[in-house]
Amino acid sequence: MKKWLKVAVSVLFVACLCFTLAACDLFGGGSNNNNSSSNNSSSNSNDGNNQQQVDSDGTFIYSGSSVKAASTSISGDIVIPTERNGSPIDTIPANAFKGCNAITSITVPKEITSIGSGAFNGCSSLRSITLPFIGSQKGNTGTKEALFGHIFRGGSYQGGTKITQSFTDYHWDTSETYIPSSLRSVTITNETIINYGAFEDCSMLTKIDLNDEITQVGATAFINCSKITEINLPSISIIPYALFSGCISLVEFTINDSVDTIGSYAFSSCNALSKVNSEIAGTFIVPNSVTSIGAGAFNGCAQMQSITLPFIGKQKGNSETEAALFGYIFKGDEYQGGTEISQQYTDSHWDWADVYIPSSLRSVTITNETVIARGAFQNCSMLQSITINSSANQNVGVNAFSGTVKPTWN
Repeated sequence: MKKWLKVAVSVLFVACLCFTLAACDLFGGGSNNNNSSSNNSSSNSNDGNNQQQVDSDGTFIYSGSSVKAASTSISGDIVIPTERNGSPIDTIPANAFKGCNAITSITVPKEITSIGSGAFNGCSSLRSITLPFIGSQKGNTGTKEALFGHIFRGGSYQGGTKITQSFTDYHWDTSETYIPSSLRSVTITNETIINYGAFEDCSMLTKIDLNDEITQVGATAFINCSKITEINLPSISIIPYALFSGCISLVEFTINDSVDTIGSYAFSSCNALSKVNSEIAGTFIVPNSVTSIGAGAFNGCAQMQSITLPFIGKQKGNSETEAALFGYIFKGDEYQGGTEISQQYTDSHWDWADVYIPSSLRSVTITNETVIARGAFQNCSMLQSITINSSANQNVGVNAFSGTVKPTWN
């Protein structure tokens, strides 16, 4: 019994000794601690499991692979770094630069793969921003994180313009989103998809530069971007519904040979649009690659003086439907500089829908049609010249040119 007690006491003594030594080391009692922050060129602080590092000039704070503003007082032109002491930086977290109201431009390089909600909310002096993608990450679609407003989401501030954007046919981003009223220029460098409504209502922007690799653009992506004058999308195949509707300052656009569809109201209310596939003011040329044009695609294009189309109406070979009429692509709201017309497409059917053809339109050229439907150009009294490919001369409907000039067959 005594022997057993001696063993137990010895074990207890050793355990106490080990605990005391460990505690001394844990709380700094040991003398062999040479890895202090004083050996680093930047100050460190503990942020959960990641150690934060602050730039020596006080611009950025780094934590793992993310970067944010060291304080809201940073100013001027900011370029987001892509590495820190050899370690890659690829993330800008939510609210990273919130309230930095003296920043005038931001460049986010292609190495950044994620940007959090409201990362730049409150940057009220921002005039230009360069981004690798739109929203939270490259290739987003069908979510509010795919909207340009994602990176500005957050509370109101002086110098911010509130916008509301839709990201599908049935979904709106109801979060508070305030884009700097001073923002004029956006450059996207590494995107593939522009989501539905991505730049909707960004009325402060005058310039949107997009990389050529974008192959898909969602409906209403630029709707009511009322100050942009020109935009290029060389690799898309569809110009979707209302893509540029309300872009009242858009002056020119190129429809590339890769495009096969122009959606309804794609250019509606573009009353400054003057050059489409042309260097001559007032001239619109739709290439033969296009096989479908939606209702009202060119409603409100008041500067139009001549238009070249592969067919009449919605698609090649149409007959006995309102979609076979020349007026079909001009359906929509009344506008200054538009002449209202009505056209009959069967014995008992007239197109009574609002159709306003530009009063300035004088010349129409059709390049690849097979059928001229009944009433196709009826009552187009503003026209002085209609030129149609000769192969369509064999199938011309009743009253196709009633109330307008006789065609030239070419």
